[in-house]
Amino acid sequence: LSTLRSPSAKGFQPTSMVEFKDDDHLFAEDEQVLRSSGKAQASVARAVGACLFVGVICTTCFALGKTGVEAGRAQVPGNGALEKVQDVCPGSPALIHARCSLTVSFDQSCDEVRRVIAVRVAAVHDCKSKPGTYSGDASSGARTTGDGKYTDRFSMSYVPAGSGCTLHACSESQVTSVIDFSTNYCNLVNLYGPNGTSPLTYTEKMTNCNQHDKTQCCR
Repeated sequence: LSTLRSPSAKGFQPTSMVEFKDDDHLFAEDEQVLRSSGKAQASVARAVGACLFVGVICTTCFALGKTGVEAGRAQVPGNGALEKVQDVCPGSPALIHARCSLTVSFDQSCDEVRRVIAVRVAAVHDCKSKPGTYSGDASSGARTTGDGKYTDRFSMSYVPAGSGCTLHACSESQVTSVIDFSTNYCNLVNLYGPNGTSPLTYTEKMTNCNQHDKTQCCR
């Protein structure tokens, strides 16, 4: 180093220092470019890795969630019946409204149950003091109250069960309502019962029917 810096050294070239400095500068620039390129590649690699990691997590969560839901459904007794009842509910334009959904197990076949209900719909079988008016058939229809002010919709689904039949039925008010004095329940039970007044024998299970007073159906 001292020889290069001494002007009296043999073979000294004044431009050598400049050339060395230029080379050092070029080397420094190359090193900076390499470092920048390396950082960019590392950033891209980290981003790709993060995306892959998130994708794996999302896929795993989806798979576990789906499995958990299916397992939960399998473990809840009567869940299938509940879903079936919810499927047959006709719906209502009112956000808050009264309704009655139930499951009825009949000793008779579905053909017989359907026949009795169809006859009662056509005959407007309603034992209230001010009978309402039925329309529709054994699968779906409506009942308008005796004063003509309100119309409820109902629907029914029949599932064979051995020699008997399981009926999933639902009646819903079409206007805003909370207390219906068992009207939606009576809309249904008047089409197949009550027990002792019908050729059908059955047991009822209330799925979503808080108001189900049979004494309100015939008064």
